[in-house]
Amino acid sequence: MPLSQIHFHASLESVSEHFPIEVLPNELGGKGGALQELMDAQFKRIENFREWFLEDEKNNRVNESLRTSESKTSDDLFGVDDNFKKIEID
Repeated sequence: MPLSQIHFHASLESVSEHFPIEVLPNELGGKGGALQELMDAQFKRIENFREWFLEDEKNNRVNESLRTSESKTSDDLFGVDDNFKKIEID
């Protein structure tokens, strides 16, 4: 997620520029419901998809045998080569 998509707000007025205040939990000045009820509902949704998550974890793995034998570290991919010349300044 690019940092441009993260917003910090000092007031409800600035929040309202991005989405309606009504969707916030009651504790934060909205009308979306109690925070604990919203959390419980979200956990329930996740639990309802438990089997899907388990199957996805089991079946959607990286096949390591298909990787090249050549090790690629972040330095290999994005590093700077060691071909600098020494500069002496008087």
